[in-house]
Amino acid sequence: MGRLGTWITGICLYCLAGPLWAADAVPAAPLPEALRTQLAEAERLVSSGNFVAAEAALSAAAAQGHTGAQEQDAIDRGYAQMDFHRGRYDTALARYSAILKRASERRDLRGVAQAELDIATVTRRQGDLSAALGGFERALSLYRQLDDKDGTASVLTHIGLIRLNQGEYSTALDNLIESRRLQEEGAQAEMDRTFHYLGLLYAGLREYETSRKLLEQGLAEARRHSDASREAPLLGSMARVANLRGAHGEALGVAMDALRLADRLDSPPGRAYALLEIGRAQVGLESFDEARKSLERGVAIAEEIRQSATLADFRALLAEVARRQGRIDDALALWELALPSYTQGDDQPQLLTVYRSMVPILRSRGEMDRALDLALKSLQVQEQLSGLDMNRRLAVLEWQHRSEEAERQIELLRLDNEIGELKLREERAGQWRAWVINLSLTIVALLLAWRYWEGRRFSRQLAASRDELLASREALAVAHAELEKRALLMTRAASTDPLTGVSNRREFTEQFRKLFEEARTQRRELCVLIVDVDHFKHINDSMGHAAGDEVLRGIAQTLQAAIRADTLLARWGGEEFALLLPDTSVDTVLRLCERLHAAVRSYRFPGLAPVSISIGVSSLGGRELSRAEELFQEADRALFEAKAKGRDRTEVASGAREPGPAT
Repeated sequence: MGRLGTWITGICLYCLAGPLWAADAVPAAPLPEALRTQLAEAERLVSSGNFVAAEAALSAAAAQGHTGAQEQDAIDRGYAQMDFHRGRYDTALARYSAILKRASERRDLRGVAQAELDIATVTRRQGDLSAALGGFERALSLYRQLDDKDGTASVLTHIGLIRLNQGEYSTALDNLIESRRLQEEGAQAEMDRTFHYLGLLYAGLREYETSRKLLEQGLAEARRHSDASREAPLLGSMARVANLRGAHGEALGVAMDALRLADRLDSPPGRAYALLEIGRAQVGLESFDEARKSLERGVAIAEEIRQSATLADFRALLAEVARRQGRIDDALALWELALPSYTQGDDQPQLLTVYRSMVPILRSRGEMDRALDLALKSLQVQEQLSGLDMNRRLAVLEWQHRSEEAERQIELLRLDNEIGELKLREERAGQWRAWVINLSLTIVALLLAWRYWEGRRFSRQLAASRDELLASREALAVAHAELEKRALLMTRAASTDPLTGVSNRREFTEQFRKLFEEARTQRRELCVLIVDVDHFKHINDSMGHAAGDEVLRGIAQTLQAAIRADTLLARWGGEEFALLLPDTSVDTVLRLCERLHAAVRSYRFPGLAPVSISIGVSSLGGRELSRAEELFQEADRALFEAKAKGRDRTEVASGAREPGPAT
């Protein structure tokens, strides 16, 4: 931080001097055509990740013999962009700071604005949001003085992201909306980033479908401009959203695409972001050994480029892998390493996750004081997040209102055009038609007035609602947290098996009867699976009931991780589990069973030999069964047959289809 502090101090001194010479600022002379072409090609090559060719282009530009400060700035900026994409932040910052100094000395407002924007972009990537925000705001002031719409739109988008990270959602939306307005007026800068950051806002509200659509729009914009350097982070965010909604297989595919692109771009930050989501997806898929390799690779990159926030995310995920693999001491050590970054960086969601992960482990180890301290802190964070969530929703409400207001303005303009056309017709038509036109104009005027006052009324209602919501936010946050806690406890008690955390027999029976009737009347497919843990009595007898309980919990987690979101998993009783798969063919179910067998075999229970399962399958398949119990009994008989044939296999009820090959 020593060199960084020196650079920032220097930057501030130059900016403080700005007002003294702004009135006499010298307009930048245009670059020679040949040099401008060469530099544009170098920038294109940097964006595409072809750094070898970009360096050659910059060398060719330097070799043209132009030695002016402006020409040198343009060449140095090309080299700084390569440093930034490669994660060489200190080198990039030094180059940009030198450019800022030269632009200040020659009173080049546009050059100073660009240098401020570039320096702030680097400091934001380094995690210093306060310094970055100051730089962006200085750049914004200069671009507005210059009436530069592209520069203004670009800076507003960057500021919007920082405000999002700080939880200032309304202000962030103001920035992003203004940037979007400038883009609609012709500015081409940052359109992909605007969609990107709006997508992240909706992801924070758990509105994942809207988030996905916005991110896809951003990706299309980046690809339209052939900017691979911006395509990579968008792919990373799309993988993140897929992980958040539990689509870990999809997330893994998208994140692998992001990694391949980052490798092509030779971008360590891009590799780190992609590896983080790859590891997150692999954890979700219970591929712990693969996840550990991916995450450890990411740790090395994050340490190299000194991205503390990203490093904390890697450590937190590695801690979760260690916990799932039974390495509790390793897990606690990794969480402890991650905590300072989360507390200093104000990453509330991650902080809450770490607290909630550590508390039960500390409690089980008898470290009650530490467990109590973290439990109290987690409650405080939960209250803060409730307030942030309300701020997000207020911001989105405001965004929607503004969109509706814009649509009303468009409609008003259309009606104004219609009035103009009517007036032209009046001039061309005889007086005998004037009264008709006047009547039409009166009606249109009344419509305009009505729409105007309706818009005013809606705006007043929205303002009143916003004030009311903001006034009661703190009380609502506390009440929400308590109600959510109570509702969760009541719901879990009624429908969840207390040992394994999956649905209980009662919940399964209710859902089974409902789905059976729907499938029977609509002649849709419905499959039932009954899963039995092989030799479970031997485990209880030899290792004790505590070990048996641990096996049941591990089996439940393994099954849950392998099934789709619409699949119902329940503990039927003892060592038996039941699964309900609507709209699923027998062939698809058999492939699922193969994965379930493999996943359970690979799961390692401390002190136990590998555990296996037997599965019985039955399918409605359009048959005329009158009761759900008949379908369940068929699956039960198939399970008995699987156990009779040696266990660790799947059998299909004869009424559904001929038994397939053993799995």
